[in-house]
Amino acid sequence: MNRKRVITLAAITIISFFAYNITAETLTPSQRSALVVLIIASGLWTTEAVPLAATSLLIPMLQEFLGIQGFKTALAPFFDPTVMLLLGGFLLAVAVEKYDLDEYFAYMILSKVNAGPKGVVLAIMFATGFLSMWISNSASTALLITMALKITENVHDEKGNFSKIMVLAIAYSATAGGLSTLVGTTTCAMAAASLKTMIGYDISFFGWVLFGFPIAIIQILVIWVVLFMSFPTSVKELPPIERVSTQLTRNQRNTLIVFVFAVLAWLTSSLPGPIANLIGWSGHGYSSSMVAGAIVMLLYFTDLLDEQDIKNGKWSTLLLIGGGLSLGKALEVSGLVGVIGNSLLGLTGGGSPFQTIALVVFTGLGFSIIASNTASAGIFLPIAIGLGQQTSVSPVILAVAVGISTSLDFMLPVGTPPNAIAYSTGKVSMGEMIKAGILLDLVGASLTILLAWLVWPLLI
Repeated sequence: MNRKRVITLAAITIISFFAYNITAETLTPSQRSALVVLIIASGLWTTEAVPLAATSLLIPMLQEFLGIQGFKTALAPFFDPTVMLLLGGFLLAVAVEKYDLDEYFAYMILSKVNAGPKGVVLAIMFATGFLSMWISNSASTALLITMALKITENVHDEKGNFSKIMVLAIAYSATAGGLSTLVGTTTCAMAAASLKTMIGYDISFFGWVLFGFPIAIIQILVIWVVLFMSFPTSVKELPPIERVSTQLTRNQRNTLIVFVFAVLAWLTSSLPGPIANLIGWSGHGYSSSMVAGAIVMLLYFTDLLDEQDIKNGKWSTLLLIGGGLSLGKALEVSGLVGVIGNSLLGLTGGGSPFQTIALVVFTGLGFSIIASNTASAGIFLPIAIGLGQQTSVSPVILAVAVGISTSLDFMLPVGTPPNAIAYSTGKVSMGEMIKAGILLDLVGASLTILLAWLVWPLLI
């Protein structure tokens, strides 16, 4: 092992040892054990001293070793229906990328835009946001950034800011667009899964859209304005966007059919009451996870995917989600989540709804700045739900707030994969990313707080 890993593991072990011993008179043995698991998981996820997936697998093993719950029970969250939901989304994205259907979408959208540089940037942002609703943020970012670099390489820009705007606009809108659906960003799916596991509340696919889509749209427009304010440009005209062929191949057509089926089936799983009453149909009734399973079967039975494609299903991310859900269950069954919730009550004005929501949103955002967004959600979701059970704020609202706020960082390359991709192009410096990102972080957090406080109670 390298020196940094040894030092990190030693520090986490020492902190865990002291935490276990100094809480002997205030916590039960089970709660003390859960605290040790929380410290170890948080420390390893935050520092990435070992791969994130390895930490996830360690969590159920520690629960058995420390007597919190049996290994079989602790391992059950790794097979949560949310894992199937995300696997279906990941493999659908694999098919879309495999047959360049994402490139076809992007070119068809952008080739229709003739509204000057600002209009093209906005169209690219909405195209990225749309793709990020259904395929991974990193995939949509990588695709559109490649296109953006082709567009900007022949642009005469005296200040050199237009390429910065394009790169950051794509990365940021991918992050924002992913907030709209349960398959857009893993933190959203984790929030829904944690609610189902801890309090039995089920958020439908369409139900999440009502929470996340308004934030995504508003945030994309804010990003557009902020970037052109932060990086003034003199570019007035862009070269035309061309594509060799606009005809779909057979595999592209079949992938498009599966894609459209997936979108419609996910959205109509369970319709909100007002819509159901209006059209006289409440939805087909099959869960989003069941739909995801059907999507996977369609992709394989139609030969759009083969055995080699399964390895691209982002299994490390699925393990990370299982680990987060298992950690949440450990905190819940031990009662530690209630203890932490009581401690946080003092920071919320005795349970003031606005202060409680603000605390959860800014804490979730803070976690994601220093750690991966998925790991941040895994750490903080059970705590936020436990806090909601002890205050006048619904746990549903707080869980959704965590799912969104942990994917809101626009400031640092480590915040989200799209940020890292944008930074890796060399078109934007760390200082420039922080300059635009810190304002967007504050706007996104404030928007989430206001909607959670004023609008979301009407949706549950």
